[in-house]
Amino acid sequence: MRGSTFKAQAYFIGLALVNLAHRWLPFALRPLLYRACGFRIARSATLQGGVRFFHVGRLCVGEGTLVNRGVYLDNRGGLTIGAQVSIAHDARIYTLGHDVHADDFAAKARPVRIDDHAVVFAGAMIMPGVHLGQGAVVMAGAVVTKSVPPRRIVGGNPARDLGERRGALAYRLGRRYWFAH
Repeated sequence: MRGSTFKAQAYFIGLALVNLAHRWLPFALRPLLYRACGFRIARSATLQGGVRFFHVGRLCVGEGTLVNRGVYLDNRGGLTIGAQVSIAHDARIYTLGHDVHADDFAAKARPVRIDDHAVVFAGAMIMPGVHLGQGAVVMAGAVVTKSVPPRRIVGGNPARDLGERRGALAYRLGRRYWFAH
């Protein structure tokens, strides 16, 4: 096995161990794992077991944010999630893809940013380079390929504007259950 191939295999084994550890570690010990991986996760944020990371580092999650089980956090290209964001189960957030027009099918990374009080419902997909503005809502199963302005609701495949989100956005999520895996 060539040196670079061996290093890549070792990296992916390590990443698999990080994801396994995250699934089974109690909430009290997860901050140690986050620190070891170079993640910046607010103490009041909740990332339930079964969240899958695609890289070490390049992940920032704000106060009170709730990321449910089964969510893919592709942080290879950089992922910033604000405060009081709700991401429902089985959502997928991608920051890296391939250039289908490139002769070599080159990987192409673009960071994703999700601002405070945004909501991503179950099974939604956020594609590389998307910015969800403050209070934006992505409906269940939507595929978001373009940025969403603050307080706009989008749905469908591809996602299209469905209207404005009303309300003060003054809520705090704060749901932490010790054994919510």
